[in-house]
Amino acid sequence: MVKKTFFKENTIGKIKIKNLVKINSFYEIANLKQNEYTILPSFIPKYYKNSRKFMKHGPEVKPMRYYSLENALNIIKTPVQLREEAFNKINSYEFCGYSFMPLGKDKRKRKVSLIECLEGARLFAYSHQTNAKIFIKSYDKPKRVDKEGAEVIVEVPSRTKKEKRNKFKLFPVPIKDSLEKYAISLNIGSDHSCPSKRFNIRYKYRDDKESSGIINICAHEIAAYLELIQQEWDAKKNMIPVQMCQFAIPTQQTVDYYLKLGNNILIYDNNLKNKNKLRKPNRAEKEIGLWALVKSLGHDKTFYSKKSRDGDVADYRWN
Repeated sequence: MVKKTFFKENTIGKIKIKNLVKINSFYEIANLKQNEYTILPSFIPKYYKNSRKFMKHGPEVKPMRYYSLENALNIIKTPVQLREEAFNKINSYEFCGYSFMPLGKDKRKRKVSLIECLEGARLFAYSHQTNAKIFIKSYDKPKRVDKEGAEVIVEVPSRTKKEKRNKFKLFPVPIKDSLEKYAISLNIGSDHSCPSKRFNIRYKYRDDKESSGIINICAHEIAAYLELIQQEWDAKKNMIPVQMCQFAIPTQQTVDYYLKLGNNILIYDNNLKNKNKLRKPNRAEKEIGLWALVKSLGHDKTFYSKKSRDGDVADYRWN
């Protein structure tokens, strides 16, 4: 599958013709110029067999859990406030994502990787900077929407050439201002099943207390939710979808850093059979790199988008 130009990264060959420089910390990645690259040793924790094992079983950042609607109403903190607290407390960067737990009968944890947050923002920007629009139709008229959330039919473009658009339903979605919005936002899900979700199978270890059941949020769902935020604000000045958004929205600074992870970094991997032992960073290394940025700069400079500082997410620079 060939990615569309908007989503392409430099190949190893294109990276190697740049100027090689040495860096001493993850944060210095941000200072790399377009014509520079650096080589880093693989930094996946050695007690995981490979990057996939880390992304499935690695430590997660866990914003404070609500255990009942009453509990949520006693605390009254929005998802972004809970993420801010959790992100600012991390004392490591070896995380495979963050997670939150739903309220009600569905006990499956929702897990979100920072990579998917970035790729969701990129897909959203792509839809606004090209003719490949995201289509949204909200079913938010019934009275039960206040308590149960809306159902939203979406159609999201593919990131690969000649691939069909992704059609699915987001539910439940917090659209109306009600006490139940805290529970609705935690129960967010969809009937979407792209390869990154379908084949991401995970079983917990025998002595783990947590169930193996999990919903991995993907870039298509995040891009659709960002479009919903945009449309609700443009049409009704409705702040509820963004107020109750469970997905971390990156800043332009984080986007710039993420692009350098894909275009200006090579990994020295002694396990490779080729002569130079070089490869591009895998998903686990990119995820760890993003958490290292959060640890260095904190939540607000990395995953709290401000129009006055960053502009519109739809207009972010991805070149």
